[in-house]
Amino acid sequence: MIKFRKSTVVIVVALVALYAIGKMLPRFIDSRVPSLRASTKAFSVSAVQNGVYEGRAFLLPVSVRVRATVSDGRIASIELLKHFNGQGKPAEAIVGDVIADQSLGVDVIAGATYSSLTILKAIENALSKGIER
Repeated sequence: MIKFRKSTVVIVVALVALYAIGKMLPRFIDSRVPSLRASTKAFSVSAVQNGVYEGRAFLLPVSVRVRATVSDGRIASIELLKHFNGQGKPAEAIVGDVIADQSLGVDVIAGATYSSLTILKAIENALSKGIER
């Protein structure tokens, strides 16, 4: 009977901890959104040298890895090498918007905000490698 009580206590504590994390995590992520958005909107593609650059970004639960090619001072292509997402697959359309506008200041995809922001941040991280310092 004692083993049953100990295991029950462990399970209850684990469930309470998971519940608390589940409640706090969205608030933490939402607090980061404005700074991520400001950073991507302010990024200037015109300062990036020609080349091929890879970048990564992670905004729980989304993880993205991209390869961006800059040619003649313009973003020629962006390849999503990895996009681990929950329901954020529609955000992949943002890549076309970035290329068309030659800017990371494009609108995020409704219903896929975290994935959109993570993709934009990964592109920013990749292109940042091409800025002469």
